[in-house]
Amino acid sequence: MSLRHSVSYACRSLLRAPLFSGSVIATLAIGIGSAAAIFAVVDAVLLRPLPYGHPEQLVGAWFDMPPMSMKHVEQTPGTYLTYSRFAHTISGIAAYQNGSASVGDPDGRAEPARITAAWTTASLFPLLEVPALVGRPFTTAEDAPKGARVAVISEGLWKSRFGGDPGVIGRKLLISGIATEIVGVMPARFRFPSANTELWLPLQLNPNDPYPGGFSYDAVARLKPGVSIDAAERDFKNVLPRVVDVAPNLAPGVTVAMVLKQAQPIPRLIPLRDDIVGDAAQTLWIVAATAVLVLLVTCTNVANLLLVRADGRHRELSVRAALGAGLVRVLAQFFTEAAVLATVAAAIGLASAWMAIHLLVATGPAQIPRLSEVHVGGAVAAFTIIVALVAAAACSIIPAVRFLRGGPLSGLRDGGRGGTIGKPRQRARNVLVAAQMALALVVLATSGLLLRSYQRLHAVQPGFDADNVATLELSVPRQRYADDSAVVRFYEQLVQRVAELPAVSAAGLTSRVPLGSDGMSSDPLYAEGDASSKGKIPPLSLYITIDSGYFSTMHIPILAGRNFDPLDRQHPDEAILSQAAAASYFHDATGRSAINKRFQELPNGRWHRVIGVAGGVRDTSLSADPVRAVYFPEVAGGDSLNGQIRRTMAIVARTHGDVAATTRSIQRLIHEIDPTLPTFGVRSMRATMDASIARLTFTMIILSVAAAVTLVLGVVGLYGVIAYVVTLRRRELGVRIALGAQPAAVAAMVTRQGMMLCAGGIAAGLVLVALVSRFLRSLLFEIGPSDPLTLGAATALLVAFALLASWLPARRAARVNPIEAMRAD
Repeated sequence: MSLRHSVSYACRSLLRAPLFSGSVIATLAIGIGSAAAIFAVVDAVLLRPLPYGHPEQLVGAWFDMPPMSMKHVEQTPGTYLTYSRFAHTISGIAAYQNGSASVGDPDGRAEPARITAAWTTASLFPLLEVPALVGRPFTTAEDAPKGARVAVISEGLWKSRFGGDPGVIGRKLLISGIATEIVGVMPARFRFPSANTELWLPLQLNPNDPYPGGFSYDAVARLKPGVSIDAAERDFKNVLPRVVDVAPNLAPGVTVAMVLKQAQPIPRLIPLRDDIVGDAAQTLWIVAATAVLVLLVTCTNVANLLLVRADGRHRELSVRAALGAGLVRVLAQFFTEAAVLATVAAAIGLASAWMAIHLLVATGPAQIPRLSEVHVGGAVAAFTIIVALVAAAACSIIPAVRFLRGGPLSGLRDGGRGGTIGKPRQRARNVLVAAQMALALVVLATSGLLLRSYQRLHAVQPGFDADNVATLELSVPRQRYADDSAVVRFYEQLVQRVAELPAVSAAGLTSRVPLGSDGMSSDPLYAEGDASSKGKIPPLSLYITIDSGYFSTMHIPILAGRNFDPLDRQHPDEAILSQAAAASYFHDATGRSAINKRFQELPNGRWHRVIGVAGGVRDTSLSADPVRAVYFPEVAGGDSLNGQIRRTMAIVARTHGDVAATTRSIQRLIHEIDPTLPTFGVRSMRATMDASIARLTFTMIILSVAAAVTLVLGVVGLYGVIAYVVTLRRRELGVRIALGAQPAAVAAMVTRQGMMLCAGGIAAGLVLVALVSRFLRSLLFEIGPSDPLTLGAATALLVAFALLASWLPARRAARVNPIEAMRAD
């Protein structure tokens, strides 16, 4: 029989059993579709090479600092210059900083906007080997101190703002109020440092700056051909001491030699793809493993359905073999039918994957890098076809092997009256059902662990009240607000007018919104009288600039001392510490001992007096302890490492109305005060909190859906087997009842068989859970991977559903009419 005839026969056979065919197709579509969707993400994020020239040579350059328990520390201008001059294992290195910039038109025709930007050295573009789509990148001369004001824009910004005009080169944009010439357009595939970056500006590092600053610059390097990462790390380690000659000081009173001695930085080079993906890789591999589990459960379920169908057709297949059909032809029929079903399921699954991918790209968590590159293309289609063929082979091989083991003509011998089923013929189905139950327990338990972690994170007291708080950011350009006093007056007027809005009960300013991604600034604090800080760098603290309304708006309590005065009366030498900072620097968690104590930001810097101690805030992560934080006033004339004034600030407003409506009212106020100022970072404080645990939420949702699917498939598989057994044993059960067996005893006997299968699956599942749950450790919070309550709950849920799946056919068995059963057989 030709392939065409085999497929035609299989289609006719399957059409005669529409319920069976529909069940198999729907089941396989779930497994194949989920596998295809997850493969599209894994392929784009983890497997596909970066869209740069020779991406395998690109590495991220970082430091580990064991004495300070710090990893993934950025470069300083001095270390960047040292490596660029003396490291012989690299062909180039570039430094950059992420951020955002206010962009407007010089003629004022378009609304100002805040867009994602990167400040980078001119070496970045030739390093990544991606030519400009239009124009050119900026040059080394333009990247020099006081170089020309130039910019490179993305293809997306070029099309949205300039309509793709090829004459864009030479035109100007107002960037932070400064006229800047566009010199180039980068293609859409140039997604560096992130897919959201739309603007690249010269970093303009000054190699002659006596105090170039600390570890605040990301860096990417290109290894020379044939050079390993280990060899390059040794090279970086050997040349690092020369930074003392290149840039001997970080800041006044802080020498590079001091930092090298105390922090003991160790150069670390990470393949750029791994560097970009970061912690998201573990999340995606967990999700991929979940998709594999779902696929296995669907395959076992389908294999069980095919076994049932093969049992029902055993006599037919034996007749075909007896009439001269070759054994290979009979066996091929098993695979052909499975392949036809899997092909239809693959088409449906691929369409479902396409819709799921579009939804994920639009709404997925920002913590997943390269998400914009995910799409359903040729690789995903090929993967789907391969998975479908493998699934068809896996599902068809079990009934085929059992047919062979029983003998091609065994169906003729078994054709008489019987009504019972032997243990060898039932064993395969039992094993498959137990496997389904085991896999269902694995996914149930892991999703339960993440659910409990999610609940505990939501129950954490972050140190502030996130409900009914609107937040948005804005940046005041130097061109329009030349001096610090003008900036303070602007913010004073804005906060006052926001506080007067009818729906607003309190308003304040901050340079950093807790749990946000912007405004991070960490520096040491030199406490007065602390002899250990002499010749030694103290622990780092988070430096935040606020006004007097911030604490009351966020409901952060003042534990000791007092708050800042209003903006127009704040004093530059005052500061407020967090509870953790007071405990760390002044050894008093109550804060009372810290009041009126003094500290410096630099060994020879200005003294600041502690006027208050505020409650602790979990600023960097809900799962982390409250941070050491130092709060400074937004006041002209301050003296800090971060400048005398903060021009980029966030408005926080507590409202008793709708947060979104309040946000729009604040935006209208800002437009009334200064129409040229765009707002950004617009979201509620609750949304910021949710975003901080987005990776856990994403993983939990995926696993919860997978748990529901595997539980339903496992229970359906168990029900199908028990119901089939009842059908085959109908005559036997009728005889038992006729001989005096109580219906309740018959029901208990059938239920017991189902529960034995469930028990075997649970035993195997608990072993699997012990093996796989440890990979979730980094996602768990205040709960262990073998938490007995979670495992017990998952087991109880599985037992409850299994009991229901066994009881339904058992009840039917107890109602068998013995006379009708024996007559029908």
